[in-house]
Amino acid sequence: MTYTADWTQSDPPGRLVAGEHAVALCDGDELADAVNRRRRLTYQAAQDVSSHIAPGLPIRAATFATASAPPFDNLRDNLAQSVLDPPTGTLGGSPASPQAMRWLWPVDDGDAGKLIVATNPGPGEVGLFDKLNAGDDWTDATLIPGATPIRAVHGNELRQVVEWLRRGRWELPVYLACGLYSPLPDTPWLGDLIARDAYGNELRSVGFALLRAPDAPQRGLANLTVLASTELVLQADADCTVAVYRCKRDVDFNADPPTWNEYAPAAGLAWNEPGGTGDGDADYIGAVDLTSGEPGTLTGTTLAAACQTMIPDDPYGSAEPANFLLRRADAGSETILVAATLCVAFELNTPPN
Repeated sequence: MTYTADWTQSDPPGRLVAGEHAVALCDGDELADAVNRRRRLTYQAAQDVSSHIAPGLPIRAATFATASAPPFDNLRDNLAQSVLDPPTGTLGGSPASPQAMRWLWPVDDGDAGKLIVATNPGPGEVGLFDKLNAGDDWTDATLIPGATPIRAVHGNELRQVVEWLRRGRWELPVYLACGLYSPLPDTPWLGDLIARDAYGNELRSVGFALLRAPDAPQRGLANLTVLASTELVLQADADCTVAVYRCKRDVDFNADPPTWNEYAPAAGLAWNEPGGTGDGDADYIGAVDLTSGEPGTLTGTTLAAACQTMIPDDPYGSAEPANFLLRRADAGSETILVAATLCVAFELNTPPN
């Protein structure tokens, strides 16, 4: 599915027409819903705009330009600040998740894929307001409540920014929380470590990424298409080859950590194959040759498809666990420390806007 905005009141390009469309409740509702969708996507809570956008209430200048929380931030500030430059590390952890959230220019005009910034773009960046109106702020930057009428251009600029903020690249640490150790098959082991010797003894690592927070609706990644430019970046403290799998089992890393024999020891639930790479346990994604201390990247359609299964179709939906299993594909005497970061590249699906 691709992103094609659908506004109730619009001409064929999706814009309000001065003299034809009066700014109506549906326009405010749709803009607020689109902003809140992007707030949730960036792990922020949605805001309640019902005190300003509701049946019988006019669309106010404050709603567009001056309101601030409580009860909510105005639509302009939300898009140009809270959504375009969202707070990172909101879910905690070490390193904190998300690590970075970047919106990428989605139009194939020579700037596609560049980082979107509000103003003063540098190399590899595009300026939001440069693209919007060849300026450095919104049209009629100051809307005075009770004095400045809301015009079609004010709503159209908000719509345009919403439509541009649809492609992104979120960076999320993979917490390698548990090890599966073949010489001690019924004992949870340390995560972050992999090993494989010439005798077939192995230490594998299983971990997870926080693709969403369990709210209702969820905050985080939902209703989007994962792009083939998605990457899993690995780093190790010794030369090695790391094989990567999507772990399909629902693992409780805290209360019931897995072992070489069982993915849920308290319930007596065994892997189909000890070590967690059997049919039904995991799907193979690919392998990366690593040089000590240097990052290596796994990317492509297989990784994108694996990540797609981890992302729900809507914020109230469910998806496969966002779990990965790493094992050493080469053999050697060393136990190796590894780290991983998942960089999800995506484009939003519609509906909604």
